[in-house]
Amino acid sequence: MLVGLVFAGQARAEVEFNELFLKKGDAPVELKYFERGSAVPPGNYDVDVYLNGTMVKRQTVLFRGEQDGEVKPAISLGMLKTLGVDIPRLTKEQRIPVGTDDGWLVDMPALADGASVSFDVNTLSLRLSVPQAYVLRTARGYVDPSLWDDGVTAAYTNYQVNVSRNTGTGSGNSNYQYLNLRSGLNVGGWRFRNESSYTNSTGTNGRFSINRSYAEHAVRSINGKAAVGELYSSGEIFDSVRFIGAQVSSDLGMLPENELGFAPVVRGIAESNAVVEVRQNGYVIHSVTVPPGAFEISDIYPSGSNGDLQVRIIEADGRVRTFSQPYSYLPVMIRQGGIRYSFAAGEYRVKGESRPKFMQGTLVYGLSADFTGYGGLIAAQNYGAINLGVGLNTRFGGLSLDVTHSRSQAQGRTSQGQSVRFQYSKTLNATDTTFTMAGYRYSSDGYRTFGQHVEDTDRTGDRTIYERQKNRFDINVNQSLSNGGSLFASFGETSYWNRPGSNRSFQFGYSGAYRNISYSVAMSRTQDAGSYGSANTQFSASISIPLGKSTRSHRFYTSAVSSLHSDTNVQAGVSGSLNDSNTINYSVQTGYNNRSGGSGGGSLGWDTPVSQLSASYNQDRYSKHMDVGAAGSLVVHRGGVTFGQTLGETFAVAAVPEVSGVGISGTTARTDWRGYAVVPYLQPYRHNWLTVDTATIGTDTEIAENSKSVVPTRGAIVKTSFAAESGRRVQFDLTRDRAGKIPFGAQAYDENGKVVGMVDNQSRLLVFGIKDQGSIDVRWGDGGCKVNYRLQPQNKALTYERQSVRCALDMSIGAN
Repeated sequence: MLVGLVFAGQARAEVEFNELFLKKGDAPVELKYFERGSAVPPGNYDVDVYLNGTMVKRQTVLFRGEQDGEVKPAISLGMLKTLGVDIPRLTKEQRIPVGTDDGWLVDMPALADGASVSFDVNTLSLRLSVPQAYVLRTARGYVDPSLWDDGVTAAYTNYQVNVSRNTGTGSGNSNYQYLNLRSGLNVGGWRFRNESSYTNSTGTNGRFSINRSYAEHAVRSINGKAAVGELYSSGEIFDSVRFIGAQVSSDLGMLPENELGFAPVVRGIAESNAVVEVRQNGYVIHSVTVPPGAFEISDIYPSGSNGDLQVRIIEADGRVRTFSQPYSYLPVMIRQGGIRYSFAAGEYRVKGESRPKFMQGTLVYGLSADFTGYGGLIAAQNYGAINLGVGLNTRFGGLSLDVTHSRSQAQGRTSQGQSVRFQYSKTLNATDTTFTMAGYRYSSDGYRTFGQHVEDTDRTGDRTIYERQKNRFDINVNQSLSNGGSLFASFGETSYWNRPGSNRSFQFGYSGAYRNISYSVAMSRTQDAGSYGSANTQFSASISIPLGKSTRSHRFYTSAVSSLHSDTNVQAGVSGSLNDSNTINYSVQTGYNNRSGGSGGGSLGWDTPVSQLSASYNQDRYSKHMDVGAAGSLVVHRGGVTFGQTLGETFAVAAVPEVSGVGISGTTARTDWRGYAVVPYLQPYRHNWLTVDTATIGTDTEIAENSKSVVPTRGAIVKTSFAAESGRRVQFDLTRDRAGKIPFGAQAYDENGKVVGMVDNQSRLLVFGIKDQGSIDVRWGDGGCKVNYRLQPQNKALTYERQSVRCALDMSIGAN
C-alpha cells in the first residue's frame, strides 16, 4: 500500500502491481491511479492543510485526475492567500499573472524554487512548502482580524446553586442557601452582562443582590474595548474601585501574544464538611462545599483586577473562620513597543459610602525589550493621586518599582503622602522553582488610596472606620521535585498605622506520589492583629491508594485534620467512578472527631451533558449535615433553548441538525433532540477547533466535515454547524450481464455524479445514504455498467444491509 504522495516536479516512476496478489476468484483489477503513484482516487477529501510544517486549517480539497492518470490536489490561489502566502510579492515578481482570480489553480513547483506539495494519506495531511521569503510575516498566535467572529444574537445564564442543612441536638438547626447567576445578552458586537447572587442562612434575612450590570463592545481600531455601567477600574497601577460610568481599556487578547492575567488560587484547611465563601469588595463571588482537609479553589472569577479576597470558612457546627488573601497583578512588564491603557470616568459606588465623581487614567508602554515605563493619574473632588513606575527584565527575574503620591482633603484636614510598591516574579529553570508573586509595599502615614479618602470623608468625629496599611509583604513559591512531587508555600504580613499588631498568614504544603499511591500534607497558620496575638494553626495529611492495578480503579483514601485550638478529625473511605465515562462519581467515608465521636457519610456527583449535580450527607453523634448543589447554563438562540454545563465568557453553540446525542471532543456536551450542543470554553481572538466525537455517531449517520475552526471575539456566542447525512448503508454484491466480476478499484457514482464508493476485489460495493430506489453508475478504465436497484424495508438492527444486483452494460461508456 502507498502511504504518501509527493508532487514536486521530480521524475515519476510508475509502479505496476501484480494483480495476482489482489485477486481472489476471477475479479479483474482496476488500479491505474495507484500504478501511477497516486495514493487516492479522484474526489473531494477533508484534509489538514500545513504550510511549512505548521497546521493552518482543515478544509475540503478536490483531488483531480490528470490525463496521464496521476491524481493531484487542486491548489487554488485563494487557498494560498488564506494560508498566508505573499501573493502581491509573487505577482510583482511575475510568478503569478496580474489579474489572476482566486480560483486559478497553482502549479506549486513552478511557483517558486523549492515550492512543493505532498500528501500523507495515513493522516490526511496536505503539506505545502513555500520559501520563507514568500510567506507573510506574522507574530506567533496572530489571527487576521478579518476572521474574527462577533457571533450570533443570543442570551444565556450561568447558574450555581448550593443548599446546606445542619441539624444538631445541641446547636440546633441551621440552613444555608446560595444562588449565583452570571447572565448575558449578545446583540451584534454588544455584550450586555449581569452578575447577581442570593444568600440566605439561619438567623439572617435572605438577600438578593446585583453585583453589577454593564455593556461592553470591542474597539478593534485601538485593540481595546469600551464598557458602560457598573464597572471596576483597572487595578494594575492603582487599587481597583467599583464605579458607575464608562471605561475604555486595552484588550490583550487582540494582540499576537496573549498575556494572561494573574488568576488567584485560594488555599486553606476545613475541619469538617464546610462551606467556603469568597467575597470581594463586599460581594460574594464564589461559594463551594468542601470536605474536611486541605482545599484548593482555582476557578474563581474576580470582578476587578485588584482588591483582596475575603475568605469565610463556615464549618458544619456553625463556627466561622475568616482570612484575607492578597490579589493583585504580577510585575508590570510588557514587550517592546507594546501598550496597555485604561481610561475611566464615573461615580464611585460602594455599599454604604458616599459617591464622589472621579476620573482615572493609566498607561503602560514597553520602551525596550528589558525596560517598561508606566504611570497613572486619579482626579476627584478633594482628592488626587499620581503614579510613576518602571519595570525591568533582568537575569534575576522580572521586577517593577513605582511610587504613588496622594493628596486628599477630608473633615477639614489635608493629608498627603507616598506609597512605594515593589513586585517580583521569577522561575528558576535549574531547580524548577517559581515565585508566582512576591511583593512589598510601604505607605507613609499621610497616604490615602481613593477608597480610603472616601471613608475619611464619611468618618464621623474622630472615629477611624478603616485600617490604613503601613507595610505589606506577600510571597508565593512553588517547587517541583524530581520524584514528581511538589511543594508550595505562601506568606503574607500586613501592619497598620492606626492599630497595633499585624495580620499574618502562612501556608505550606507538599504533595507527591509513589507509583499509583498519592499523598499530601499541609499546614496553615493565621493571626489577626485584632485577636491580640492569638493565632490559629491547622495541620492536614491525606493518602490515596488504588484498589486494583487499573488507572481507573476505585481508591481507598484517608485524611486527618488537626487544629491546635479546635478539633481533630480523621476520615477514611472509598471513592471512584460508577461508569466508564467517569461522569458519575461517588465517595463513602467514615470518620472520628475528638468532640463528636464517630461519623459516616457519602457523596455523589454527576456530570451530565447539561449540568453538574452533587449531593452529600454526613452524620455524627450530635448532628447531621446535608449538601445539595447544581451548576449549569441555559442558552437562548434562534434554534431554541439549549442547556449545558457552566460557561466561560466566550463559547459556542454547535449544531448537527436533527441528530441527537452527538458529542463534541474534549467536552461532556451532547446534542439535544434538535441537534444543538453548548461548547462552554473558547479562547477569544484565537483559532478554536471544534471536533465531532465520531464514536457518538450512529451507523446511519455520516458527518461530511467533522472538525471546524472558529475565531470568536471576546464574549461572543459563535454558532457553527456540521452537515450530517442520515441514510441507509448497503453492500451491493455486483454481477455483470456477461459472466465475470466488476474490476477491483472501479468507481461508483450516484444519479448526481457524486462518488459513492469503490468496488473491492470481491466485486462488492458499500454505499451510504442512497435512496430506497434508484440507479448507480460503475465505471472503470475502458468500460462501465449501471445498477438499477430497489431496496427492501430497512432493518435498523443491522450495521449494513446486503443485496445482490446485476450491473447492466452502459453503452455510453463502452464494454470491457
